[in-house]
Amino acid sequence: MIESKQNPQIKAIKKLQQAKGRRKAKRYILEGPHLLEMALEAGKQPELILCTEASFKADYANYNYQLISPQLADYLAETESTQAVFAVMPLPEPLSLEQLTSSAILLLDGLQDPGNLGTIIRTADALGYHSLILGKGSVDPYNSKALRAMQGSQFKLQLVQDDLDQAIPQLQSQGYQIAASTLSSDSQSVRDYRLTDGKKWGIILGNEGNGVSPDCIELADVSLHIPMTGQAESLNVAIAAAIMMYEYRPVI
Repeated sequence: MIESKQNPQIKAIKKLQQAKGRRKAKRYILEGPHLLEMALEAGKQPELILCTEASFKADYANYNYQLISPQLADYLAETESTQAVFAVMPLPEPLSLEQLTSSAILLLDGLQDPGNLGTIIRTADALGYHSLILGKGSVDPYNSKALRAMQGSQFKLQLVQDDLDQAIPQLQSQGYQIAASTLSSDSQSVRDYRLTDGKKWGIILGNEGNGVSPDCIELADVSLHIPMTGQAESLNVAIAAAIMMYEYRPVI
């Protein structure tokens, strides 16, 4: 059993809590038995499972595992009440735009909040969107808060990280119609515009504070807005994403 924070293995794993450490090691951490179970169901193999004696399950013996003390579990935890199970996972190999197979793609422009990202990915999975592009400046999808909000849906989606200024024209050349979600009153209403009629399409959603960038709006084929009858000025981006994806659902 490992008990010391100074253990080299523990020090290396602790660095995975930062985006820089994840990129350098090409690994990330899943916390909790449920997320580990979702990974295993998706055929993803953990490089290492760490758990306390109390949280150990017989199935873990089929993988490389290491017992740690409850104090170390608290040290590694990024949740208030840890279940004392951690899995070190390899970061997926980067995907290119050419590898995307979905007729419906979500593009996120500078999204900052990991909870919003995780919620959007989980909703995309539920509504049949199997491809998602994260533009430059967006939050790391392997942030622990994002992973908890995804609830394993990241294993069901193709995820690309790319510059949207380049990705949008490339998708258009591949036959995708690209729509930007805006608050502009001169944009088309999602109630009236049929984005999905016989086409492949992508929907751009923007930064929580600034929305979709002017450059992306300029590149898009059409701008769309969600009509609102109340007094709120805008919707949370994860809510807006859910409405847009529901309105424009792929045919399964």
